[in-house]
Amino acid sequence: TDPLRQMDKLHDLYDSLAEARREVGQDPIPFHKFADLIKTQVAGLKEKGSAEVAFRVSMKDGKVNFTARALRGLPDE
Repeated sequence: TDPLRQMDKLHDLYDSLAEARREVGQDPIPFHKFADLIKTQVAGLKEKGSAEVAFRVSMKDGKVNFTARALRGLPDE
């Protein structure tokens, strides 16, 4: 819901992305750029009415995919 208040999750997500990029021979992106990207994605999806956002790191055909999607469910309490 707020990436800067969930730094443990942010670091875990960054570690997953960095590991996936290493596996395909890419350099990891700097953490501060990653954090800015996450913050922007969350803000954009919140503007569209999403209370929570899920991120996924996956690999397909030797390429790293990083996606964000809105979660449906309970609104903020």
